[in-house]
Amino acid sequence: MRMASGLGMVLLLLLSLFAGACGDDEKDVEVSPTPEPTRASLISHLPVPQHPYLAPNGQSNMHNDAYMTDTYEVSGPMGTSPEVRLQSYAEATNLCVTITFDQKGRILTANARPNGFFLLMVDPETLAQLAIYPLPPRHMDDPLYPYRDTSGGAYFVLDNEDRVWVADAENAIRVIKYNDGTGQFELVRQHDLSSYVVPMDLPARDHVQMAMPSWDGKLWWFVTRYGIVGTLEPESGAVQTIELKGEEMQNSFAMGEDGAYIVTDHAMYRFHAGSDGAPVQDWRTEYDRGSRIKPSMINQGSGTTPKLFGEMVAIGDNADPRMNILFLNRSDGKEVCRIPVFEEGQSTTENCMPGWVRQGPNGLEYSLIVENNYGKLSDKLMTAGGCCKESVGGVSRIDMIPNGSGGYTCKEIWTSPENSCSTVPKASLASGILYLYTYEALPGNEYGWHLTGVDVETGETVFRIPTGKGLQYTDFGAPITLGPNGGTVYMGTMGGLIRVRDTAS
Repeated sequence: MRMASGLGMVLLLLLSLFAGACGDDEKDVEVSPTPEPTRASLISHLPVPQHPYLAPNGQSNMHNDAYMTDTYEVSGPMGTSPEVRLQSYAEATNLCVTITFDQKGRILTANARPNGFFLLMVDPETLAQLAIYPLPPRHMDDPLYPYRDTSGGAYFVLDNEDRVWVADAENAIRVIKYNDGTGQFELVRQHDLSSYVVPMDLPARDHVQMAMPSWDGKLWWFVTRYGIVGTLEPESGAVQTIELKGEEMQNSFAMGEDGAYIVTDHAMYRFHAGSDGAPVQDWRTEYDRGSRIKPSMINQGSGTTPKLFGEMVAIGDNADPRMNILFLNRSDGKEVCRIPVFEEGQSTTENCMPGWVRQGPNGLEYSLIVENNYGKLSDKLMTAGGCCKESVGGVSRIDMIPNGSGGYTCKEIWTSPENSCSTVPKASLASGILYLYTYEALPGNEYGWHLTGVDVETGETVFRIPTGKGLQYTDFGAPITLGPNGGTVYMGTMGGLIRVRDTAS
């Protein structure tokens, strides 16, 4: 799949499959009647701090907030007379990746197509495209493209002034804002970071992954795939970097009041900015990176975005024969607790883990949910059965509870067999529902997809809403996103943007 000729064939197949079939159109999906679901309930939790320079929590980036919690204070659909709609924005495959909402409730999303990323503004009710901004095309000869490349526009953040900060395929950070007067996107500023990436022999290239502001708003932090950690002073354009030689970063990172939390394929880090704005390493904690790139993984290392909650940061490692969930102390990076998950030889995740913290009788109590992505094969996206045909599935809730002796105990609360092999899951703390996008193998190498709700407390499946069958309804690593007014889920698939909502209460 890394050869240019092979990639060309894939893109031609994608184009021929969808050309004339889903260009800028819409589809309403007939959904089988769903029994009245068992209602879940509010989950006890402490609120997630609001980053003062980002859009409101739940609306600012792929993982909802600066802490990357993947949790919401609003409810989503509960499977009551659900309505499913698919809207496409191009004649070929077009996947809406990051989905955010501006102050007027309009959708801002990165739409990935074979020839690049496009920033779209979308009406949340009609799903009509209101504006488009093309980003530079990606380099198709790059060895990472398309299945191991998360750069070029997939990640972006929305700031507190409704400005999109996106790292493009030319290693520039573009600041883009929609102008209500002209009805168009405008480029507010652009920062060229191409001279700060790791030099490589073509066609290999280093890539800026994403950028996010410090808690005081004075600097924007950024990382590159091959080990650069940097800061940008927006007004002056001053850039300072350090290099983590021999390490890769393919996940988004988290931002706390105390610094930037970044995971590489070798270690977990916390950085702060020195008096001159330069990145300063506070601590580094190595983890078990295993012996191989497991099926579904992008590289040999953690597939998780660091999750901040309370006094802890959590990640998954890549250990053999079972991956571990690691809880580290935010103050010094020391390991507080670890627990292996899933079956031996079939255990890994390439997605962020919804998590929350609450006040318990003996101190702070922590919960997170991890899905098993083992067996997803990205290069089999176009084959019979799709890329998830060999995925093993499984979801687990892990709690870390004070043990009464000054330490903590990790334990598995429940497991679910649901197969959420690719999509970033989300949890509603308002309704106690974990939202998954689940795969179902059907006769004759056909396959279908469901928006599935799982009770956060028990692990029991509450509802399963069929969305559609085949490639057009395949999500490819994009997140489930709950609308800011509640009751609605949006999600990118290879056919565009799906909206699921209840039509009865």
